[in-house]
Amino acid sequence: MKKIKLKKWMAPSPAVVVMAVAVIVVISLYSFFSRVYFVKQVENTIAQNVESVAMEIETSMRYAQSSVKLVSLMATRQMTGPVLQNPESFFRSKQAETPFSRIEYVRGDGWNTAYGDSSYDVSDREFFQRGMHGETGIWVDYRPLYASEAQVMVYTPLFYRDSIVGVVAGILGGNTEIRSMMDCSLFGEQVVSLICDRRMKIVSSNMDDNVYGQQFEKKSQEFMPLNVVETFKKEAVAGSTAAFSFSTDYGNSVAGVARVSNTGWVVIQMVPFHILKEFSWKNNSRAIAAILLVALFFILYLHSVYKTNRRLHSENEGRHLNVINALTESYGSAFEVNLDTGKMVAYRIHPTIEHLMQEVAGQGVRYDSLMSLYQKRMVVSEDRSAFERIANLENLRREFMKQERFELTYRIFAKNDIHYLQAHFVKPSKTRPEFVMGFKIIDDVMSAELEKRKALNEQRMELVRALDQARTADKAKSKFLFNMSHDIRTPMNAVLGYEALAKKTLWNMNISKEEKSIFERYLNNIHNAGELLLELINSVLNMARIESGVETLDETPVYTLEMTNWIVATFEQAAIQKNVLLQVSRNFKNQYVYADKVKIQQILLNVVSNAIKFTREHGLVRVSLRDCAHETPGMCNVEIVVEDTGVGISEEFMPRIFDEFEREQTALTRNVEGTGLGLSIVKKLVDLMHGSVKVTSRVGEGTRVVLTLPLRTANEDDVSPKADQDATHVKLAGKHALLVDDDPKTCEIVGEILKDAGMRVVCVESGSECVQKIDYSAAGSFDVILMDLRLPGMDGFETARKVRQLENPRNAKIPILALTANVFDEDRQRANKAGMNGLISKPVTPSELFGMLGQVLT
Repeated sequence: MKKIKLKKWMAPSPAVVVMAVAVIVVISLYSFFSRVYFVKQVENTIAQNVESVAMEIETSMRYAQSSVKLVSLMATRQMTGPVLQNPESFFRSKQAETPFSRIEYVRGDGWNTAYGDSSYDVSDREFFQRGMHGETGIWVDYRPLYASEAQVMVYTPLFYRDSIVGVVAGILGGNTEIRSMMDCSLFGEQVVSLICDRRMKIVSSNMDDNVYGQQFEKKSQEFMPLNVVETFKKEAVAGSTAAFSFSTDYGNSVAGVARVSNTGWVVIQMVPFHILKEFSWKNNSRAIAAILLVALFFILYLHSVYKTNRRLHSENEGRHLNVINALTESYGSAFEVNLDTGKMVAYRIHPTIEHLMQEVAGQGVRYDSLMSLYQKRMVVSEDRSAFERIANLENLRREFMKQERFELTYRIFAKNDIHYLQAHFVKPSKTRPEFVMGFKIIDDVMSAELEKRKALNEQRMELVRALDQARTADKAKSKFLFNMSHDIRTPMNAVLGYEALAKKTLWNMNISKEEKSIFERYLNNIHNAGELLLELINSVLNMARIESGVETLDETPVYTLEMTNWIVATFEQAAIQKNVLLQVSRNFKNQYVYADKVKIQQILLNVVSNAIKFTREHGLVRVSLRDCAHETPGMCNVEIVVEDTGVGISEEFMPRIFDEFEREQTALTRNVEGTGLGLSIVKKLVDLMHGSVKVTSRVGEGTRVVLTLPLRTANEDDVSPKADQDATHVKLAGKHALLVDDDPKTCEIVGEILKDAGMRVVCVESGSECVQKIDYSAAGSFDVILMDLRLPGMDGFETARKVRQLENPRNAKIPILALTANVFDEDRQRANKAGMNGLISKPVTPSELFGMLGQVLT
């Protein structure tokens, strides 16, 4: 075996280099964004400060105006004539009760006489002129005679009887009372604060006592560029609180602007330049220090690589030779190839491959040449596209970038036979270009693998056939149940309808009271049996829909109070009739939740009706609802507990309570009607909502059912305005209805119900007759169409579409109500798309029929 000499040392790890660069980038980005974050925090602080100062000044000015009005009122009360006597002593006595440093009185002729010798004429002053016109306000005097600061004058008129005889003014000093509201600090440093009036003249400053009365624009141009000054003016004019950063020749700073709403003044605050400059210096210093530490670490790493390179060099050589030895022993051919140059060294070679190598020996036995010839001469044509993975060095280079070893299985022609070969490629070292490859025949292994795949494929086909059969059977069952629903509901409509008509006719018959009582008992038994059969049909269909996966959740915002109100409204009468006490309580923290309202009502209907049904006279049924915390934010667990003092459930029957059509048969339950599907439906609906249901019971003591439903919480804003669900009361007398049904019994029953309400009814048996009747009738001849969905020839959906396409717009807009034994959501959606206005389920009840008519005939 030829000895390999390694000449290339291990290079530094690219990952370490990338990591070092990444750390430096992260430090730089952190330094940048920390400064951005710091500036943002300063902006937020300044915005809060200027808003706080503005609110304090607003409050103080409001208090000052109230105070000066009160002082003026008190002065009015002690006046005996149009001139206030001895104003100096009066205003000095009231000064302590006000925020003012001084209170002045100006007579109607414009003379300030509040303090004797200091009297002077102020008739040309704006505050005096406004006060004499009955105004109360604030005016800033930038040229006071006896003060070295701007004076804020809060003025109000002085009345004598109904005439204004003077002006009372409270004085607030710009550098005394006003400045005290402006002081605030940031990081222990005082912030520059200014208050300007509506014309942006400086009223007060916490830094310079001599700037009052100057224009902010003129003063600020001494140390700010014009564009920054324009930014201040723009934010001041905008009127809302704002904070922004800016740059000048002195450095960077942050400023805030806020308006005092009741005076129109503007509060301006600026952070001293050195604060941001110091932070930037510290931040940059930390970043530079961190980068130097990373650089030092990288230098130490390079030194470590240099020291360990020789040791790794010898270890790599040993590992490379071990790989070659292993491939030589396991594979019929083994080669070493240079990934950069393509030169090959053979350590073990099959005679066929050796013959090919001799053909390309003139080219120096390069990898690309050998593999190209090998692919054309020996590789089966169907496998040549897969062989492209190793056909040249460029493809191999991409593969080794993903993984250091991989295999490829393909077929070759050799001696007129097809053989399976496995090629194994290994790149032992990431630091050197050589890789090792081996080839061996694996005909026996592939034969066994193909047999195994054939067996698995046959099993898979059997499973697919079984699944198809199961799906076909499930569809057949669902179709049978849905057809059964229609076929049973139609005669049930006749049973319950004729029962209602018989009762109405009974009381008009001239027979004895005893005979009427007997007939009524018979009819009640027919009604109860029909209702029980209808309940059985509904329960079976619900189970079929849930099991087939048709049922889905339609979650909408639900007011939690509605749940308890619905329980009371639904079960109160049944509890009273059985002389059972029904208690309902609630404790909800969330007023609204997202829930499928219909399915929750279905659950409550089954559980609460069972509790009332199996509770004896003078018993108690207690229903409590509450919401509990959920581990997921935005969710809550709604817990519903239904307890009764009924007959209870035995321990032997408890494991079967959720099974379909299972009912415990005891002396206490034998006479209670039911289908044995109620709790089965409850369990499947609760599972659909990812909730839980627990039942505990004792025979003779009662049963406790605990339902836990995880629901999303909702806000009041998520709830759409509630429409009025009560049907508008409409007089049906004189209305004309077209009844479309091929069942004569339905026509007779529904027709009698409508005629009792005073309506005129015309019956037809098909959709084509319906369209023809409407089209040939004068507009307004019919007020409503009641139509079955299953009609001979053209069904109800197509008939509705034809009516909506009539040329006469009035006839095309006639309300259409579906009158059908199909009661599923899919049927309602199809009816709505066909242009129908609603759906009435069979068996038809007068309350539902008149309610729907009331809605569409409003």
